[in-house]
Amino acid sequence: MSKIIIHVIVALIVSFYEFEKGNIATESLVFLVLMGISYSMLINILSNQKVKQALFILGILIVLMLPQFIFLLPLLAPSAFLHFNRASFLIFIPFLGNFHVLYLTLVGFTLLWDILLVSKDVEIVNLRKEKYNLLDNVNRLSKSIDLLRVEKEEDEIMTLMDERNRISREIHDTAGHTLSAAVLNLKALSMTTRETETKESLLVLKETLEKGLQDIRRVMYDLRDSSFDLENKIMELLESVENSNLTYIVDSNLSYGVKYDIFTIVRESLTNYLKHSDGEHFKVYLVESDRFLVLKIEDDGSAPNKEFQEGLGLYSIKKKCEERDWKINITTGQGFGIHVLIEKDK
Repeated sequence: MSKIIIHVIVALIVSFYEFEKGNIATESLVFLVLMGISYSMLINILSNQKVKQALFILGILIVLMLPQFIFLLPLLAPSAFLHFNRASFLIFIPFLGNFHVLYLTLVGFTLLWDILLVSKDVEIVNLRKEKYNLLDNVNRLSKSIDLLRVEKEEDEIMTLMDERNRISREIHDTAGHTLSAAVLNLKALSMTTRETETKESLLVLKETLEKGLQDIRRVMYDLRDSSFDLENKIMELLESVENSNLTYIVDSNLSYGVKYDIFTIVRESLTNYLKHSDGEHFKVYLVESDRFLVLKIEDDGSAPNKEFQEGLGLYSIKKKCEERDWKINITTGQGFGIHVLIEKDK
């Protein structure tokens, strides 16, 4: 909008001045001023910088060849500095052979105004960049805070799980052994004593201790089950392996034994991959359906059937599946794959 206003003001000043001089007919003056404005606006709206500059220089050359049209020169000045910077000062060349105070002043003030607008635009652009950079920094800081919060929560969970494991081990190593020994001693005493009343009291005490021992074992197993996070344990295994991936979709509360055996199978498979495979990707899938858990472990290494040999790690995997009555299938066609079908009630 400011460009149009400047064009109109300059055009009005030129028109009134030339009209007062009376050197050019009114109709011709209006036509030339309109042509000058149109020519200048055309330079402004074109996107090709080379074409813009060629038209700008052409306008200056026309005024040089036709000095009587020097009044059109101020119409070229608006936005000249915006488009051409130092080249815009070529507009002063025609004044060297045809000096005119008013038009020189108009061109000078117009260029000065253009320079001020450009500097203001640059300042606004810089402020916008600073604003966007600040917003980016705020967003990054916010993400970092969220990440730290998540890591803190994970650390707290892992600390809690480690504490549960420690308590479970201490219960097993201290109270469990002590109560077991007490139960055996009471059983021995009940077998050696001849007094019926004493024997009955010892048997009642033994049963009470056995029930307490069972309760302790149940609490210990519950603590151990809840402290073993299978998904996190597998993720820890895969952290140091490039191009590894885990897909874990399990909602059921699996027992400690099942979780530990699945973890063992994944660990043995990963060990085999690192030792023997020439593949670049290692993937683990553990997905739950209504009746089954499906464990799939695969890599993209070359393992032709004729070169396949069963090692100790694979033997232990097959043995563990056999003990739990899990169905296992091993493929070596396209990379090495282990598929285990786990029935939930087994």
